[in-house]
Amino acid sequence: MNKIAMIHAKIRSISPLHIGDGEGEILLDNDSNTAYLPATSVAGSFRAYLRAEGEDDISLFGYQEEEKGMMSTVYISDSFSPITNIEKRDGLKIDGEKGSHVNKAKIYRVYLGEGLEFDLNFEIHADEEKMPSYKKMIYKCLNALDKGHIRFGSQKSNGLGNFAIVSAEEIEFDFKNISDYERYLKRDYKSAKKIMDEIMSEKLSDSFVEFAIEGEFSTPVIIKAPDGFEVEGPDDSSLKSGGSYVIPGSSFKGALRSRVEKIGEYFGNRNIAEEMFGNLHKEKKRHRLSRVAVNEAKIKDSKEIIYNRIKIDDFTGGTRGTSLMNDMPVEGKTQFDVMYKRCGEKKIDDYAVGILALALRDLGVEDLTVGGNSSIGRGRFKAKAMTLKDGEILVNIDFINKSIVGQEKLHEYVEAVKNCRKEDLVNGSKE
Repeated sequence: MNKIAMIHAKIRSISPLHIGDGEGEILLDNDSNTAYLPATSVAGSFRAYLRAEGEDDISLFGYQEEEKGMMSTVYISDSFSPITNIEKRDGLKIDGEKGSHVNKAKIYRVYLGEGLEFDLNFEIHADEEKMPSYKKMIYKCLNALDKGHIRFGSQKSNGLGNFAIVSAEEIEFDFKNISDYERYLKRDYKSAKKIMDEIMSEKLSDSFVEFAIEGEFSTPVIIKAPDGFEVEGPDDSSLKSGGSYVIPGSSFKGALRSRVEKIGEYFGNRNIAEEMFGNLHKEKKRHRLSRVAVNEAKIKDSKEIIYNRIKIDDFTGGTRGTSLMNDMPVEGKTQFDVMYKRCGEKKIDDYAVGILALALRDLGVEDLTVGGNSSIGRGRFKAKAMTLKDGEILVNIDFINKSIVGQEKLHEYVEAVKNCRKEDLVNGSKE
């Protein structure tokens, strides 16, 4: 080792974040009232991404197997950020094997709101020959973090843990040069250079297929916020995050999964649809991770609407006396983003792209609702346009003018849904 490279990147959270301890509580430094991003979380996420992309993660992060092992060539520091706000959301505990909620198991989750800024510091020790390849791996991971291919914390596939790179710089010390050695000991980083262009130009693989569908809610939508203590406020109001009304990723993904499985049932391949979203492997007693990830959808130009309603007695079907209530759903524009991670089997991947496109089409033509109170017409979404990006392939769907660019390729994906059968499912496919 005759060189050390120091890479410093400032990152900002663009979605809520949950990094917890063993008890599920978010990690905080109570003395300084700051959020804590452990170096182990960064290293684990980067290592997993590089390994999935076929990179030599061991040479960078080392390994330990019983008495054998190799030291890591990169050292990462823990990071802290002042807390912007803390959010609480309601949820239901899900039975991983049955896929349904556990009775009387309503849970409350606490998250750190978006806007957290962390400093990521990487110190790479290597010789002159290997240093460029090690730095490129860190660049690639930082680019993947900015694109949402890498996320931190829990509930990642439900839209949490997204970050954007704010700035990045690098300085290199050559220990053959005595002045560089002195600068390193004195922590003199004055000659650091900006490397944002190098990071963003690092080519990422085509292992992700991306969907984006934009439009507006044609009927009011409500995702109920946790109960508050306001005396004069509505009984039920819509969920906010970062000052904006949002459709949380968990709600959207749940609706999307339900429709995907329904379409799979129609074509006789529901089991393949279920595999896309992860499940509990009954024989091996382990969880298969979801290959479908979504983002939280912020509602723009939102308009609040208050409705006065009466409660219905579930037993008699009549109204309950003195049970007047009101709720406040919202209307507005939004965009839903979905990513599918390829498993490596063409039949399965084409099937997944096709069935996701069909489910999102149902969403865009107001046939799939989002949020609560769908039985009284809430949560219908009318799409304006949808894009599907599969590597170099780009499909554009114009719902207003009823036109499609790339229709032949889209038809190929849809045909894969019709023709895929249970025997095509490859157990143990890459995750």
